[in-house]
Amino acid sequence: MLKVENLKKTFTSPFSRRPPMEAVRGVSFEINPGEVFALLGPNGAGKSTIIKMIAGLIVPSSGNIFINGENTAGKSIVYKHMSAVLEGTRNVYWRLNPIENLHYFANLRGVTSNSIEKKAENLLVELDIDAKKKNQSQHLSRGMLQKLALGVSLITSPDLLLLDEPTLGLDVASSRKIKDKIRELTKKENKAILLTTHQLDLVEELADRVGIIRNGSLVLQGTLSELKSIFQTYIFRLKVKSGWNPSEKLIKDYKIEIKPTKEDSLEMDLDCKDKDGIYKFLKVLEREKVELVHFYRLEEDLEEIFLRVLKG
Repeated sequence: MLKVENLKKTFTSPFSRRPPMEAVRGVSFEINPGEVFALLGPNGAGKSTIIKMIAGLIVPSSGNIFINGENTAGKSIVYKHMSAVLEGTRNVYWRLNPIENLHYFANLRGVTSNSIEKKAENLLVELDIDAKKKNQSQHLSRGMLQKLALGVSLITSPDLLLLDEPTLGLDVASSRKIKDKIRELTKKENKAILLTTHQLDLVEELADRVGIIRNGSLVLQGTLSELKSIFQTYIFRLKVKSGWNPSEKLIKDYKIEIKPTKEDSLEMDLDCKDKDGIYKFLKVLEREKVELVHFYRLEEDLEEIFLRVLKG
């Protein structure tokens, strides 16, 4: 569906003495139908520049962008198989009402109003903005504007959707509506979606694969389970009956961190360094006649992985 090869963008200014700025540095990835690929990175990492190059709004310095096998890099065209929702509120015409916006953007892509009339009405109902369909868009809330922007992007049934921070600044209800629609688009309609965000919870909830971008470079990509396996740790949480005090040597060897608890027990985290470490520690407990209540392994979450990657 979408294939990006060695995409680069350098910004220069003939009126400035500042050196050229490399915003995107050799980024490559693919997105298949029915898949959400999330580009995750801090502000200024290059996410929006990448999505704008794919959308044809910025000309790449070099590299290729294939959509359904056609190289669209640097071509300023209205591509019928692709739609984009960019960060912010200016994805629609404010002087038009929602129904007029849907018809206008469909016409812009060569689709007649008659052919999308029923779909336009259905989209407004699905996205819960049908009650405001005759109101000028400039009077809509941010959440309604964002839902309308998603509707505009879907009116011509594109195969590829580019979503730049689609839920940023939205209330809980509007955010949930957009998340549910994104999930439906991939699972039921087999759409390919590129999602750029710095919201970790959004990525964990929606993404099939994740790419972490840092200073314009895609430094890591894979499924969430693959990323977790790369940064696999052997940190365990244990609970034992109270009355046991681990020795200073044991605390140092296992980096034991005692957790406060109100119960008649002692809870702690320990770093076992490898998979055999926990069994050695359990033998220590057995030798010292300490009653074990339970233990389990703590997995790295996406936030911890993200912060470790950003630190390099």
